[in-house]
Amino acid sequence: MIRFTTRRLVAALALAMLLAGLTLATALAQPSDLQRARAATARFNSIQQAQRAGYVLPPEGPLHECIASLDAGGGAMGFHLINGDLLDTVVDPTKPEALVYAPDANGKLKLVALEYVVFQEPWQAEFGPDAMAPMLFGEMFMETDAPNRYEIPAFYALHAWLWQDNPDGTFESFNRAVSCP
Repeated sequence: MIRFTTRRLVAALALAMLLAGLTLATALAQPSDLQRARAATARFNSIQQAQRAGYVLPPEGPLHECIASLDAGGGAMGFHLINGDLLDTVVDPTKPEALVYAPDANGKLKLVALEYVVFQEPWQAEFGPDAMAPMLFGEMFMETDAPNRYEIPAFYALHAWLWQDNPDGTFESFNRAVSCP
């Protein structure tokens, strides 16, 4: 009887290991949301491509300028080209609401980050006043109340520094390696 139970146990463990291996292989074979975001936005290394896709620099106000940290040595975000058609409650890694550009050593703007933005009022209208902030890439969006330095309604935002390394982390708002002219 012990022999029969041991064989069953060994067979069950072997089956569990096989299934775990298949699950891991499947997970590794599928692109992550970060990989999908990077692939979907690669063409926006060209500002002209971004503009053709509906991303524009706001015509005036704080979002028209290069956004720098208010903390000394805190770096900057850069210039935000925003696609107003994407400002809704849908969080899609392949459709960031804003593309962030920063000047390179020669002053030419280059894509450095993606920003995902959801305005707080429509989010709470859809998901309830006590709803948690949106999440993407396993990260909770940062909440910014109104009034704010950007002169826009309260919002949730998440930066993803996919096109330039951020020494403080991929999802930090500001990047010490970026500066405004």
